[in-house]
Order: sequence, then structure tokens, then C-alpha cells
Amino acid sequence: MSRQIPLDEVTAALASSLSVTKLEPLAQGGQKYVFKGKLESAEAAVKVVLLPDGPDSAYVLERAQREVEVLATIDSPRVVRVLSEVVEIDFGAGAQAVAWVEEWLDGSDMRKNLAQPWDYARCARLVVNIGEALAAFHDLEVVHRDLSPANVRELSDGSFSLMDPGLARHLAKTALTGLFQPGTPGHRSPEHVPGGDIQPVSDIFALGILAFLALTGAHPIDPGGAEDDYYRRLRDYDSPKIETLCPDIPEPLRDVINRCLQRQPARRFLDGQELIEDLEEQKHFFGSYFINA
Repeated sequence: MSRQIPLDEVTAALASSLSVTKLEPLAQGGQKYVFKGKLESAEAAVKVVLLPDGPDSAYVLERAQREVEVLATIDSPRVVRVLSEVVEIDFGAGAQAVAWVEEWLDGSDMRKNLAQPWDYARCARLVVNIGEALAAFHDLEVVHRDLSPANVRELSDGSFSLMDPGLARHLAKTALTGLFQPGTPGHRSPEHVPGGDIQPVSDIFALGILAFLALTGAHPIDPGGAEDDYYRRLRDYDSPKIETLCPDIPEPLRDVINRCLQRQPARRFLDGQELIEDLEEQKHFFGSYFINA
């Protein structure tokens, strides 16, 4: 970016280009802003991404367009809904941004709710709800590729929604081109190593990481140290069995988490739908957490 954009200039541009009102800044990180506002009479979230100077600008724009395109095609109450197209905003003097509107989700990101280990019922709801979201993605042959606590919203009613598919890939389309490996360190699958083939089964591994982290406060595969060392552990190490840290974990939840975290993809649930089918066979434990329960 060649210059910083004052907030009042950003909000004025959003009101003009997206017809959103009563904008309140919620968060800012790097080149991304999040606002709460009104679209007609409904509460909405507005996302703004400032485009960097140079060749990375095209990558950032493509990622934003990919996120909105994916959200527009998925119809699931477990996935945040998009309410507008991507618009490009020119602030002059070489400063540009892209913005779009999503439905407002109350509650908080999962990353803010990890200070204490979760109880088993809460973790079971996470597995079912995000499993339902992944089934909706995978049914359209879309892989999320960045299933991490920052992209999971825990709502005030206790349910969970999946957000931010900016790194998602449609299996029949060309992957995003960029300088960075998809995914968040600590939340990658063995297929995320450079040269790996990220598939729906990779999202299943990432869901296992979320459940393991929620219950134990630790990652099953340590992401610390040099990135090459992390990739080596992902490729060569097995995740510990969840019962070694949670000896009283209910058997249905234990078996699901351990299967999600198998190092060999063929030993996991192959996609969200297979996971949901398995959970539905254990309705005595998971049944109350489904959409139509």
C-alpha cells in the first residue's frame, strides 16, 4: 500500500459502493478491516482488504473473489452466507481495496475460546456442526484448506459456523497462485507439505486438530520451530491418541477424533459426507447436535 486509509474515508466508500450504513469498526489486522453495519434492516459484517502494491495485488484480489464465489454457491446454515459481490474501491494515490458483505454472526471466533479445555458435549457439537459445513463444501468438490480456530465461529446458541474460505480450492479448477503454502501453521494436514495434494480428506484432518486442541489445549503435531521441521513431523509422525490426554473421553468421540487424525489419508473419513454418515449412526451420542435434530 502506498498510503494508509483513514477509517472515515473507508466507511464513506463502503456506504457508497455497498449501500451499508451504521458502520462500526470491529477489527483490523494487516491489510484487512472488519466492520459491523446494516444492509437494509439486517445486521451484516463488512470485510475490506487493502490491495498491496506490486504483483501480490492480483493474488489478494483473486483470493477475495474466490472467497465470495465459494460462499455464494454453498447453501448451509453451518456456513456463513455472503450478501454481496466483491467490489473494488479506488481511494486515489495508488490506494485500492476490495470489499464485500456477509451475514452477521454473533458469538466469537473459536480462537478466543481456547483458554480452558472444553467439555465433551461442546467438542461433540463442534465435530458435528463443522462436519456438516465440510459436507456442504465437499459436496460441491470444494476443499476449504484453512480450517483453523480463526475461521470457526461459536455462536451465542452454542452452535458453530465455518467462515473465510479465501484459500478454498475447487477440485476441478486451478489452485490459487501465490507465495504462501495454504493453511495456518498448527492446522495443516500431512498433505499440506510442499508438493502435497490437498483433498477433502485434508479438511477432515484439520477438524481432528480442532477437536484435539479444544479438549487438550495442545496441537497433536507440534507446529513449533523451523517450518521444515514442522513439515517433517506432519509427514512422518503419528498424532497421539486422544485418550492418552483425556482418559475419560466417551468412546464415540474418541474414535471419531482418532480417525480424523490418521496420518494416512485412506484411514480417515474421506470427506465431510462420510464423517456425517458415521456420526448419524451414533445418534445416541451425537444426535442432538445435527441441523435437523
